[in-house]
Amino acid sequence: MFAERLRELRKDKNLTQKELAELLPLSKNSICEYEKGRSEPNIETLIKLADIFDCSIDYLVGRSDELGVVKSVRESDSGESYLTLQYRKFSPEAKEFLLKTAEFISTKK
Repeated sequence: MFAERLRELRKDKNLTQKELAELLPLSKNSICEYEKGRSEPNIETLIKLADIFDCSIDYLVGRSDELGVVKSVRESDSGESYLTLQYRKFSPEAKEFLLKTAEFISTKK
């Protein structure tokens, strides 16, 4: 069940295995092994996956069919993962605009 849910959630977020691995951080091979059901993540990785996909760990591991949306805000989280996930949803034009805006802001002192 976990393998199927992970693959489904990753595809729903338009993430490649490599992109998801970078967010965790893990190797692309680890994600591939999870999705094939050959390996399972430790609890720390499950928590990170639930945060990335805004779902409960119970949903990830098949204990619930409800996403159980959980929004975690951690003091140590800079928001970089959230911004990366949002960026991937943008159209090419929106991405270009955002990059130009970020460049403009970074040059201001």
